[in-house]
Amino acid sequence: MAKEKILKDLTRARDSGKPVRVSRDIDGADQLDAYVVGVGRKWVLLHTVSDEYRLEGYSAVRLRDIAHATRSSWKGATVAHRALALRGERPRPLADADLDSTKGLIETLTTAFPLMAVHVERIDPHVCHIGRVRGIGRGKRLRLQEIGPAADWARTRSATRTTDITRFDVGGGYIDALHAVGGHPPKR
Repeated sequence: MAKEKILKDLTRARDSGKPVRVSRDIDGADQLDAYVVGVGRKWVLLHTVSDEYRLEGYSAVRLRDIAHATRSSWKGATVAHRALALRGERPRPLADADLDSTKGLIETLTTAFPLMAVHVERIDPHVCHIGRVRGIGRGKRLRLQEIGPAADWARTRSATRTTDITRFDVGGGYIDALHAVGGHPPKR
C-alpha cells in the first residue's frame, strides 16, 4: 500500500513539473532534491538540483528503495523552482530512458554519457565507483573501468553485482570534470 502511494506521488511530481525531495529507506543514503523526469517499473529518473539551485546531472534510483518523495519535506522547493525558472533552466527527461530493467537503464545511460557513478549504498553509503561501463558479465555483474579522483584511469575493471546497485549518477559537475581532465579510457 505504501509503495502505491509513493508511485502515485512520483507520477504526480513528474506530471506537475515541480521539484521534490526523495528520501530512501537505506541507512546513510543521501536525500535527493530533484525533478522527477521518469518513472518505470524498477527505476526512477531524477534531474537533480544542486545546493546552488542549479540543475545538475541525473540520478536513477530504485523505485523499491524510495520511502518518500514530496515537496513538503523540502522547504526550499519553491525557491529552487523559481530560481531555476528565472535562469531559464528546465528539467529534461532523457530520451528513450529504459527505467523498466537494470540492464536497459545501464545501456541508456552509457549511450548518453561517457562516465557513470555507481552506488551500492546498502553495502556502503559513502562510496561510489565512477567510470566507463564495459558491459555486464556473467552473474549479472556490471564491469566498470574506473577513473580515480585524480582523473587517472585504472588498468583493471571492477565488477559489481547489478542487484547490489542502488543508484546511478550521470552528468553533473564532478563527473563531467573527471571526464574533461581524464578523457576517454585507454583501450585495453
